[in-house]
Amino acid sequence: MWRWKKEFSVKEFISTFQTPSPNKTLFDMTKKGFIEKTERGNYKVVSPEQLFKNRVNISKFYDFLKQIKLKYSLTGQDAVFLWTKGGYQVGRFFGFYPVYVKVLQSDLNKWKELLKTNNMSYHVQGNELKETYFGAFYMLIPEEDFKTEIADNFSVDPLKETIKFCKDNIYQYEPALEMLNEMYNLGMEVRYREV
Repeated sequence: MWRWKKEFSVKEFISTFQTPSPNKTLFDMTKKGFIEKTERGNYKVVSPEQLFKNRVNISKFYDFLKQIKLKYSLTGQDAVFLWTKGGYQVGRFFGFYPVYVKVLQSDLNKWKELLKTNNMSYHVQGNELKETYFGAFYMLIPEEDFKTEIADNFSVDPLKETIKFCKDNIYQYEPALEMLNEMYNLGMEVRYREV
């Protein structure tokens, strides 16, 4: 698609791409950000660079949390990422980047409204997936209550819980355990690196 014409009409699209529902296809492609409607019946292709910039502004999702007045805690992969000061990252890439956030069950509707208002994608853990997620999005994990600590100016799971998460997922997080052990002088018997 990106190598096709920069701008095109619906008629040109229909004559080039055989699809049973061209208007639906154009609507979906517009909604996903691959094309933009320029005027009635005309579209333009969004460049890969612009698409990437629009869809994958990961730092925007973290910066947004600093403005939130509701209780939250970055958890799982994100807690590991913050406690290792960005030194350990696994299971995510720019095309699929869930930001794992514990929220109070009592605040869940407030979170949903806040994120919708700010055009931030999210999914509530445990709910059925209704769309395909691309780029950064929040994975909201509702809980009755939880403890937090501050790491790098973010509310995160306490270090002790983060270490438990790493141990529970040892095959992915053993290197992170060694990093945490060294960074915080925890005295754990962890040796991942070859000597």
